[in-house]
Amino acid sequence: MAFVNVRELRLNTAKILQKTDKGEHVFITYRGKPRAVIRRITQDEIEDYIFLNHPKFKEKLKKAYKESLEGKTTDIDKLIAETEEEIGKI
Repeated sequence: MAFVNVRELRLNTAKILQKTDKGEHVFITYRGKPRAVIRRITQDEIEDYIFLNHPKFKEKLKKAYKESLEGKTTDIDKLIAETEEEIGKI
Protein backbone atom coordinates (compact mmCIF):
# COMPACT_ATOMS: atom_id res chain seq x y z
CA MET A 1 0.00 0.00 0.00
CA ALA A 2 1.41 3.36 -1.01
CA PHE A 3 0.30 6.97 -0.67
CA VAL A 4 1.19 9.55 -3.33
CA ASN A 5 -0.03 13.06 -3.91
CA VAL A 6 -1.41 14.39 -7.18
CA ARG A 7 1.90 16.00 -8.14
CA GLU A 8 3.79 12.73 -7.63
CA LEU A 9 1.17 10.94 -9.73
CA ARG A 10 1.62 13.43 -12.55
CA LEU A 11 5.42 13.19 -12.45
CA ASN A 12 5.79 9.44 -11.84
CA THR A 13 2.74 7.81 -13.39
CA ALA A 14 4.67 4.90 -14.93
CA LYS A 15 6.42 4.06 -11.64
CA ILE A 16 3.14 4.22 -9.75
CA LEU A 17 1.43 1.93 -12.25
CA GLN A 18 4.31 -0.54 -11.85
CA LYS A 19 3.43 -0.73 -8.16
CA THR A 20 -0.10 -1.79 -9.07
CA ASP A 21 1.33 -4.51 -11.33
CA LYS A 22 2.91 -5.95 -8.18
CA GLY A 23 -0.50 -6.05 -6.50
CA GLU A 24 -0.10 -2.88 -4.48
CA HIS A 25 -2.95 -0.42 -4.00
CA VAL A 26 -1.92 3.21 -4.43
CA PHE A 27 -3.86 5.88 -2.58
CA ILE A 28 -3.89 9.30 -4.22
CA THR A 29 -4.06 12.27 -1.90
CA TYR A 30 -5.02 15.85 -2.63
CA ARG A 31 -4.04 18.48 -0.11
CA GLY A 32 -3.21 15.73 2.35
CA LYS A 33 -6.58 14.00 2.14
CA PRO A 34 -7.32 10.67 0.41
CA ARG A 35 -9.04 11.23 -2.92
CA ALA A 36 -8.78 8.04 -4.98
CA VAL A 37 -7.29 4.57 -5.16
CA ILE A 38 -5.47 3.03 -8.08
CA ARG A 39 -5.37 -0.75 -8.23
CA ARG A 40 -4.63 -3.22 -10.96
CA ILE A 41 -7.62 -4.57 -12.86
CA THR A 42 -7.51 -7.42 -15.33
CA GLN A 43 -9.40 -7.69 -18.58
CA ASP A 44 -11.58 -10.36 -16.98
CA GLU A 45 -12.52 -8.09 -14.07
CA ILE A 46 -13.48 -4.98 -16.02
CA GLU A 47 -16.94 -6.13 -17.13
CA ASP A 48 -17.84 -7.18 -13.58
CA TYR A 49 -16.55 -3.88 -12.20
CA ILE A 50 -18.60 -1.81 -14.64
CA PHE A 51 -21.73 -3.87 -14.05
CA LEU A 52 -21.49 -3.92 -10.24
CA ASN A 53 -20.98 -0.16 -10.14
CA HIS A 54 -23.78 0.67 -12.55
CA PRO A 55 -26.41 2.89 -10.84
CA LYS A 56 -29.38 0.79 -12.03
CA PHE A 57 -27.87 -2.42 -10.67
CA LYS A 58 -27.05 -0.76 -7.36
CA GLU A 59 -30.63 0.49 -7.16
CA LYS A 60 -32.04 -3.00 -7.80
CA LEU A 61 -29.66 -4.52 -5.26
CA LYS A 62 -30.75 -2.00 -2.63
CA LYS A 63 -34.40 -2.78 -3.33
CA ALA A 64 -33.73 -6.53 -3.11
CA TYR A 65 -31.99 -6.03 0.23
CA LYS A 66 -34.96 -4.11 1.65
CA GLU A 67 -37.29 -6.83 0.43
CA SER A 68 -35.11 -9.49 2.06
CA LEU A 69 -35.55 -7.72 5.40
CA GLU A 70 -39.30 -8.17 4.90
CA GLY A 71 -38.81 -11.90 4.30
CA LYS A 72 -39.09 -11.75 0.52
CA THR A 73 -36.46 -13.38 -1.67
CA THR A 74 -34.88 -12.27 -4.91
CA ASP A 75 -33.10 -14.52 -7.39
CA ILE A 76 -29.73 -12.86 -8.06
CA ASP A 77 -29.50 -14.42 -11.54
CA LYS A 78 -32.89 -12.93 -12.41
CA LEU A 79 -31.80 -9.56 -11.02
CA ILE A 80 -28.64 -9.61 -13.15
CA ALA A 81 -30.55 -10.67 -16.27
CA GLU A 82 -33.13 -7.90 -15.82
CA THR A 83 -30.44 -5.31 -15.37
CA GLU A 84 -28.50 -6.52 -18.39
CA GLU A 85 -31.65 -6.19 -20.49
CA GLU A 86 -32.22 -2.64 -19.24
CA ILE A 87 -28.70 -1.34 -19.70
CA GLY A 88 -27.65 -3.56 -22.58
CA LYS A 89 -24.92 -6.17 -22.51
CA ILE A 90 -21.66 -4.52 -21.49
